[in-house]
Amino acid sequence: MDQGQAFVVFRCNINPYYGSAFKVALLDRWMVIISGPKMIEDIRRRPEDELSFTEAVQTLLQYKYTVGQKIQEDPYHIVVVKEKLQNRLLPIMTLGLIDEVVPTVQKYFPTTEDQWTDFNVVAASLKIIARVSNRAFVGLPLCRNEEYNDISVHFSVEIVKAGTTLFLFPDVLKPLVAPFISKVRQTTKRALQHLGPIIQDRRMAIQELGIEWPDKPNDVLQWIIDKAVEKHETDVEIVERLLLLNLAAIHTSSSSIAHVLYHLAEQPELLSPLREEIEASIDADGWTMSAFGRMWKLDSLLRESQRYNGFTLASMIRVAMRDIVLTNGTFIPKGTLLGAAAHPTHHDNTHFPDAHVFDPFRFARMREAGSFEGHLARLQFASTSPEYLPFGHGQLACPGRHSAANQLKAVLSYVILNHDLRLTDSKNDGSQPQRPPNVYVSLAVILPIDGIIQLRKRAVA
Repeated sequence: MDQGQAFVVFRCNINPYYGSAFKVALLDRWMVIISGPKMIEDIRRRPEDELSFTEAVQTLLQYKYTVGQKIQEDPYHIVVVKEKLQNRLLPIMTLGLIDEVVPTVQKYFPTTEDQWTDFNVVAASLKIIARVSNRAFVGLPLCRNEEYNDISVHFSVEIVKAGTTLFLFPDVLKPLVAPFISKVRQTTKRALQHLGPIIQDRRMAIQELGIEWPDKPNDVLQWIIDKAVEKHETDVEIVERLLLLNLAAIHTSSSSIAHVLYHLAEQPELLSPLREEIEASIDADGWTMSAFGRMWKLDSLLRESQRYNGFTLASMIRVAMRDIVLTNGTFIPKGTLLGAAAHPTHHDNTHFPDAHVFDPFRFARMREAGSFEGHLARLQFASTSPEYLPFGHGQLACPGRHSAANQLKAVLSYVILNHDLRLTDSKNDGSQPQRPPNVYVSLAVILPIDGIIQLRKRAVA
């Protein structure tokens, strides 16, 4: 199958290949795409020494030439975050999150009751999520430093750009051209100017007071420092690991926020039932995780937006570490890059009736009806399954997805309660405005960067 046919398979659910494997062409290699719940479950069960997620990420982002061999060989920062988030730290992190959301939204969505204001939805979402995320990553006051937040966003752009460009060169040339192509090191040095003094202060505290001390910060930077001290790593390596974690946190969450804001602006009738639910939840439990757990409609809106739009056409990216044979007999040679077909899975009417329709409260109705084989937890935004793959699936699913869910609900709750939203009528012909379509670049699903929505401060009696 040629590349054109392959992307038709991805974007349309009218293909004879669904439930099997096919190939798509990337810049420097073929990628094998598996599809259907049975094959997805087969991939999920495979151990890291057969199908490696770590190797896949390093291959796609060219870690060896952008951030160095050491991080490629020992990505302990991912393990540390996963362990910390599993140790019930979410309620503690949520307190700081709420404190950050209010001034952040007010800063980047300044509005009045008597006037509609235009906002670039992608740019505003990036700034909001960068600041709110960095509250958990580096704490106060650095999370409110505009320059540092821009650096953390820019690092993500640079490493993806460098990794993509290096794909164009044969391996023998990559070490030679990487210093001229990649600006990752320069961006890291800029971040170090902000983080260096903080890291040094915390190193000194560990030396003088031990690994635990009164008022020890509980942020991602500190988690990495604690491990880096054990491994005798430099400040630069600490900063690189922190920014790599930022990469996933900022861009996926900002994309989620932007998609939902577009949907709310396109369908402002959704605001009333969402406000009713959010107000009832906060009245019962305050701005807490418990309140977020009550917000079934908001949770459903987030889940449906990811199902309908997605981040990428393929999920569960892996590299075969040796020759393997899948349970259906498909042979995967060592070194093969492969992934699961997310778009056809999410648009399969077998899993989601009228899958081509954006139905914001689809999952809330299913939860209320108890109609998912008794497994209601599987209908939550952060839950994964062979039919729902935005976060991956299985043990290697995104470890920060529950934290991201709280972050997204906090931001959206505040926006929904305090603002009216609408799309601009760019045609000026009285027709119903529609959100701009997604853009597909290789496997990525990208929002139009120049899209505008309008906000107005909500008048509350």
